[in-house]
Amino acid sequence: MDAIVKQVSEYVEKIFQDYPNPNLYYHNINHTRSVVKHVREISQHYRLSSADKMILMAAAWFHDVGHLITGMYEHEKKSVAVMKLFLSCSNVEEETIDKIAGCIMSTKLPSCPGNLLEEILCDADTYHLGTDEYLISDESVRKEFDPNGNINDAEWNKQTLQFLLQHKYYTSFCQERLIDGKNINIQLVHARIKGLN
Repeated sequence: MDAIVKQVSEYVEKIFQDYPNPNLYYHNINHTRSVVKHVREISQHYRLSSADKMILMAAAWFHDVGHLITGMYEHEKKSVAVMKLFLSCSNVEEETIDKIAGCIMSTKLPSCPGNLLEEILCDADTYHLGTDEYLISDESVRKEFDPNGNINDAEWNKQTLQFLLQHKYYTSFCQERLIDGKNINIQLVHARIKGLN
């Protein structure tokens, strides 16, 4: 299992290196590494089997490679296609590949995880919303989402606030650790909106 994860990590790192997209201010290799790190952290808490850990780690590595191929709104399908192509050549069972695909697709907004593995990936993907990294990541997301500056500050803050209010953490692990931080970030965005009025 560890050998597969090592192959996957090296492959995904190489994809981002060989096909750089300077417009991916947020959905770049650093975000992918961060999601992998948080998947590892949450997985350890739930004492998952090595097979389930492999599914999650592979999904974390592959979940955003589609951004290198297509637009923001269809990237999950492309990520799954790249993953399937790679893992089917690595003698990974079809059932395992389907579970990895399910994890990746569950991160499509609005996220809709159907089991613990999918919940863990969704939470790892949005972990930053409950940390002080959020304010930095919000600027990166804005640069990527609105490269021409068509959305003014008031509208962006309104959209950001709506996203934060609609977002939820699914695992008890992340609920306990990140809800307070997310609420602070919500208050900060509220304050930005008030400051603009």
